[in-house]
Amino acid sequence: MHLLIIYTGEFQTKTSPIGGIFQFNQAKVLKSKGFKVGILNPCIISPRHILKKFNLNKNSFIRQDIPVYQNYKRNLIPSKIKPLNIVLKKKYEKISLDIFKSYVKKNGYPDLCHVFDVRFGLVVGSLLKKKYNIPYIFTEYCVETANNTLPVNAIYKKKYIVPQLKEANLLALPSKMFALRFKKYFNLKKNIFILPPVLPPDLEIKRKKRNNKKYTFIVVSRLDKNKNIITPLKAFLKLKQKDTNLVIIGNGPEYKNLKKIINKNNVKILKNSSRLNMLQYLSKANCLLCSSRHETFGVGLIEAAFFGLRLISSKCEGPSEIVNKINGVLVKKNNIKSYYDAMNKIIKSDDKYNNNKIKNDIINRFGSKTFISKYLRFINKTIK
Repeated sequence: MHLLIIYTGEFQTKTSPIGGIFQFNQAKVLKSKGFKVGILNPCIISPRHILKKFNLNKNSFIRQDIPVYQNYKRNLIPSKIKPLNIVLKKKYEKISLDIFKSYVKKNGYPDLCHVFDVRFGLVVGSLLKKKYNIPYIFTEYCVETANNTLPVNAIYKKKYIVPQLKEANLLALPSKMFALRFKKYFNLKKNIFILPPVLPPDLEIKRKKRNNKKYTFIVVSRLDKNKNIITPLKAFLKLKQKDTNLVIIGNGPEYKNLKKIINKNNVKILKNSSRLNMLQYLSKANCLLCSSRHETFGVGLIEAAFFGLRLISSKCEGPSEIVNKINGVLVKKNNIKSYYDAMNKIIKSDDKYNNNKIKNDIINRFGSKTFISKYLRFINKTIK
């Protein structure tokens, strides 16, 4: 089976070092199971990165035995301006077709495409299906369709996005609650299947020992308003439990606001951290905090559970299907008291949680075997 993954964002660039990580993890797992896998990465660079250096135009390379074909172009018009979606659509069609021809010359035609991004990834999948009769699976991880902030107008949505969703051979979204929101947002009657991201294959690292003297809470997240990190931070600052730490790893527009209210030396915020460094911090922490208002899935939660961490999360789309009695508690969204009570509860009842049970449960539900099993079933549906 030859699978082509189509990702239209920045793929592991300096401005977005973990861009496309879910797609790349999927590619690595499928490759390890005998699939022939490639990545097509057309990308229109946002004007806000006008001064950043990129490998513009066509570019191809091999990363961990997976061929990646890129075509990056600069765009002087902000992509958030809704009426200009049609202009960007045409640009994506042009640059995608160009690198697809280069990909095919070297690697042959794929049997199936897996497309990400409802705005412009769908554009590419639809184009290749019409021109070359290649079926495609569509998946969305972006939270903008859950919180109604997707920068498209009603005309573009009706004329392009909805028809492209309908012509997809299979829609596979990461969680049930998000799928319901997505279906309602686009007024779809088509069946949506559930395909969570695979547990990242790079988690087997040399772990650092936990500091048993201090109970460490950790946040690993983009720092924006939707992630709402300020709520658990305020709850932690009120915590009267001794010998506790809070480590926040992430960057984003809310970084300065969070920094302003940190008034204790047992709170650390790391703006720039490598993935390896982040995983080492995660492996020696005790409990992960997630406070999103909306979350399509929550890969940070399953990564933390892999290390046996307890989980405290807001009750929203993806986390509601990850957090259970084995690994932690769900709390009310945007509620400081709920987080405060949950932190106290987790500390006092810590010995009731079993690290190995937490890890094994998460592997059984989101590990590579489970992912591949689901993926093969979806491929059979798609090809038929």
